[in-house]
Amino acid sequence: MARLPLIKTPMAATQLPRPFHRPGWIYEEKVDGWRVLAYKDAAGVRLVSRNARDLTRRFRELAAAVAALEPPTLLLDGEIAVFDRQLLSRFEWLRGRPTDAAATRPTLIAFDCLYARGKDLRARALRVRRNGGARRRSRPGAASASAGDGRP
Repeated sequence: MARLPLIKTPMAATQLPRPFHRPGWIYEEKVDGWRVLAYKDAAGVRLVSRNARDLTRRFRELAAAVAALEPPTLLLDGEIAVFDRQLLSRFEWLRGRPTDAAATRPTLIAFDCLYARGKDLRARALRVRRNGGARRRSRPGAASASAGDGRP
């Protein structure tokens, strides 16, 4: 089994002046949050920011949700965000406590699975990685990948 790769810097998004649609291309909504790599292995789960800060203790519920996912080894690339009632991400709410206007607790949006079940997936196409182990449901009764309190 290969070891979980240590990623120094997650892939950066490319900003374009306007959205486009072309066969074979994927684009995503911009989420205003903290970029994070979620590492899961036998030692546990670590949530690491793009500046190499360990965010695991700050976001214990999210770490528990990643731990509940089926693959025993996993590396997810994503963003931690808080959303308002219009489901717009609010970066400033990550720094402090969200106001009553918050519709969600901190949520991990995983947009890439880089490693799962002992296999490095980075050389595979994004559409293949997105259908990999990270997309599977967590164990019955376990926390969801978006740890929260059930609000939309």
